[in-house]
Amino acid sequence: MIADLYDFDRTIYKSESGTHFYFYCLRHFPKKLFPHSGTQLKSFLKRYVLHSVTDEEFKDEFYSYLKYIDAEKLSEIFWKKSIKRINPWFFERDKDVATIVCSASPTFQIKPICEMLGVDLLIATRIDSYSGKMTGQNCCREEKVRRIKEEASQYTIRDAYTDDLKKDAPLLSLATRNKYHIVNGKKIKLN
Repeated sequence: MIADLYDFDRTIYKSESGTHFYFYCLRHFPKKLFPHSGTQLKSFLKRYVLHSVTDEEFKDEFYSYLKYIDAEKLSEIFWKKSIKRINPWFFERDKDVATIVCSASPTFQIKPICEMLGVDLLIATRIDSYSGKMTGQNCCREEKVRRIKEEASQYTIRDAYTDDLKKDAPLLSLATRNKYHIVNGKKIKLN
């Protein structure tokens, strides 16, 4: 079977869905989440300013807010309002070819939108939606390729799409036909 392969954040979705989802939850449940918001700020600073923790350590700390909310239910509601942030070109994709999304975002968080969009297979970071703890590796860089080979071995990857040529170089290497770089929501063909 043939499939096209997509990253999610800043590729299909115009921005970083995890950040948008967190602020959506914070806005709707400030009494539950605001007292703990220092944890998210601290984890963000450690990862993106100080560069003192790994992606896995960052996510374990950042997603600890999930224990205070019904994350699966909220993600369904979030996507009904946030579908407008999907890049328009994604709706025009070739529906005769399977669609695989491979993302570092948590599975529970993007599963509802992938179902709404008719994605055939979702491969993403496994984070427990009740505890916020990661169960497995962060689905990024070489881990994406490992997971694709494990979970999508029946597919031949035709085209691959990403916003990050460095982090997703392994993902792009799987494309047998075209590679696309997404810049400001626009597709740029690389080969």
